Amino acid sequence: MREGDPRLFDGRLLNRGQMVFDVVYNRDTELLADARSAGARAVDGVMMLVYQGAKALEIWTGRKAPVDVMERAVREGLAARQAEKLGRQ
Repeated sequence: MREGDPRLFDGRLLNRGQMVFDVVYNRDTELLADARSAGARAVDGVMMLVYQGAKALEIWTGRKAPVDVMERAVREGLAARQAEKLGRQ
């Protein structure tokens, strides 16, 4: 899904007490913004990405992956990428 793509979900259906997951990890989406506005809990796709990588690392190495380190690296990388993108505008 790219920025500017048509909405696939009517945000008016969201409300407090719901939890919304979006697999998009590289930006905040309209779905997550709608969820937060409605009082729902909004979760981005970063942890899905991290746990996919962690599982692959565990399969390849036979060792437990450092999920907290991996999450921090992903979030820092995404923040740096966003800052770089904003600097070019």
